[in-house]
Amino acid sequence: MTKEKKVSITIDNRKVEAKAKTTILQAARDNNIDIPSLCALEHLPSYGACRLCVVEVDGIRGFPTSCTTPVEDGMVIRTDTAEVRTLRQEVLKLLLSEHPASCLFCEEQTDCKNFQGTIRKVGVTTGCRYCPNDDMCELQEVTKKVGLTETSYPVYYRNFPVEKEDPFYDRDYNLCLLCGRCVRVCNDVRLNGTLSFKQRGKMTTIGPAFGRSHLEAGCEFCGACVAVCPTGALSAKASKWSGKPDEVVESTCPYCPIGCTLDLKVKAGEVVDVSADYDSPTEHGLICVKGRFAIPEYVLSPDRLARPTILKPEGYDFLPWEEALDEAAAKLKAAGPKNTFVVVSPQLSNEDLFVAQRFAREVIGTEAILSSVIFDLGSDLRSFVDLVVMSEQIDTIEETKGILTIGLDTTYGFTPLGIAVKKAAKKGAILVTVSEHECNLDMLSEEAFQSDAAKWPEFMDGIMKSMSGNGTRKSKAAAPLFKKGDRNVVIIGPDAVFSGKRKEIFERVLAMRDNLGWKVIVCHPYTNLMGMLAMGALPGLKPGGLKSDGVLKLKDPAGVVDLKQNRKVGYFIGEAPSPEMPKCEYLIYENALPAPSGFDPNLILPAGLFTESPGTTISSEGKILTFNRASAPFAESKPDWWIISGIAARMKKGALKYSSLAAIQSEIKKSIPGFSGKERRVPRKKVVMEGKAAAAGNPFGPCRDAAAPAAFRGVPLHDHVAGMKAIEERRHK
Repeated sequence: MTKEKKVSITIDNRKVEAKAKTTILQAARDNNIDIPSLCALEHLPSYGACRLCVVEVDGIRGFPTSCTTPVEDGMVIRTDTAEVRTLRQEVLKLLLSEHPASCLFCEEQTDCKNFQGTIRKVGVTTGCRYCPNDDMCELQEVTKKVGLTETSYPVYYRNFPVEKEDPFYDRDYNLCLLCGRCVRVCNDVRLNGTLSFKQRGKMTTIGPAFGRSHLEAGCEFCGACVAVCPTGALSAKASKWSGKPDEVVESTCPYCPIGCTLDLKVKAGEVVDVSADYDSPTEHGLICVKGRFAIPEYVLSPDRLARPTILKPEGYDFLPWEEALDEAAAKLKAAGPKNTFVVVSPQLSNEDLFVAQRFAREVIGTEAILSSVIFDLGSDLRSFVDLVVMSEQIDTIEETKGILTIGLDTTYGFTPLGIAVKKAAKKGAILVTVSEHECNLDMLSEEAFQSDAAKWPEFMDGIMKSMSGNGTRKSKAAAPLFKKGDRNVVIIGPDAVFSGKRKEIFERVLAMRDNLGWKVIVCHPYTNLMGMLAMGALPGLKPGGLKSDGVLKLKDPAGVVDLKQNRKVGYFIGEAPSPEMPKCEYLIYENALPAPSGFDPNLILPAGLFTESPGTTISSEGKILTFNRASAPFAESKPDWWIISGIAARMKKGALKYSSLAAIQSEIKKSIPGFSGKERRVPRKKVVMEGKAAAAGNPFGPCRDAAAPAAFRGVPLHDHVAGMKAIEERRHK
């Protein structure tokens, strides 16, 4: 590893070292020297728009902007002279000539904040306490740093209408300083290109070109523009009036297997907002719309299950936890192992999955540990798991020369992967997209093929044949673009996973991997599928199946249990029942939100969510990630492991006596050596299906949630984000 080159400079009579090629502003910040700025941000390219970061540099004429001037060895810089301070104040006055300044210069600020906070609920954002960014505004901070106490220029209010038509966030460009942060993060970081400067002069504003809405312009609603805005011009609809958070808790996004790092903003004990962590090694802050905006609506949903409930002849009635646990234990014990099945969700934490599989095997005595994964994939489970477990890391895309995507659209999910593909394409990698509809990767693709999914296997056959000189006309157009070798990547998207031709698609992808050396990445909605495999939460798969290098011996679920057999009691843990699953006479439903319409659980046990119950999950890359507690349990809800342990204690004396999460994790370490080692990564393994092969096709009927958009299958949140539905409907029109 080469040592980073540094130069010696002098800032305000202090000799310091700075990284070569860095800017004066960054060098000053690295050495705890404060230079005010509004347009500069660490993760954005230099711009020099606001002019507030001007400094004096010996040998340079005038007052250069420190955010665009690179350091040089021996450079002498002054950041706080009288001339610099005066110039900054004049620049700030000009900026404020088109920005309401009543929140900046007022002798009554303190009293107003303390005694008139309720007026912040008003929906107009033109003055003082009416701004959603009040007390969190960078402009307020910069005004204090610059030392400006009044402005001598008249304020021109541009009278732009507040834009509220698009989902997730509002825009009031009367508060915009034209710093360009939102444009740069959209174009240079997110590589989406939705935003640009419009008009000119005093009518200059920001938004999609040609008068289009954000939906029409292909906005991914990632919220990056909201996060970088230094004023209240951009604000999230659900949290704009929550105010400054009391604390920020780092956690993991539960919406897909990538496992992005999230900063949960907590106010008065509730998660009110979410922001990205650009220092995260997992996704570098490139979260999607679901991680950015869906969580507060989900965890604070008015539909949350609050108390244990039992179905009686006259309807549902509340009952204490002790009675609810007694009822569940009695029903499960009476039914016995042959007439009971347990259904676990791939969204559960590792700890909950471990306890659930122990409960099924050791307390009930059954291998009927079912999941939506089994019923969604059917006889294609083996090939799917093989591809998932051997899936490459996202950073593999950085050095790739050819990328083929099948049924992938990263507009509203799998964003870090989508941006990696965009970066690779911009660097010269060949990108070919295959999908039913236009997708967000088409603009950078060399070839974009849109067709019915039934034709995708034939297209893939053509590519493989054409690499050796044969193939169809369409595939021949794409195949010469791919060179032989191991620097090609095929990415399987959710639309391919849930298509009627997935068996054939999986077969072709396995052939491309095993015969032609292609690397494979699978995008699917089963958040903690790797955790299910590691914890042994599938029929015939014991804990530790992923503990060491070798072969994962995955048994065919249909060969272990009768997946069609209706039973007396069904115990659903974090999973919603569906028509494809076995029927039961008595349904125990343990979840945070109500069961789907058409299912009436006999016993409802309210469970906590990831913001309330800490734990771990395993990403698609095999990394062990953490859910940290950010808020108190909702009403009387309890962690899943607590509920399962309580039922187990009533069914079998001394069984599953867990008093804390640490006790569960300690037992996991014993059962799965190396699970929490230094690498914190589960090794990849080749998958071999044991037992009698399943019949061709899917014996369990159509895919679960077949009518739902593929991007949201298996994700228990989309019903609570109305804006997301609007996006999907608009996208497929």
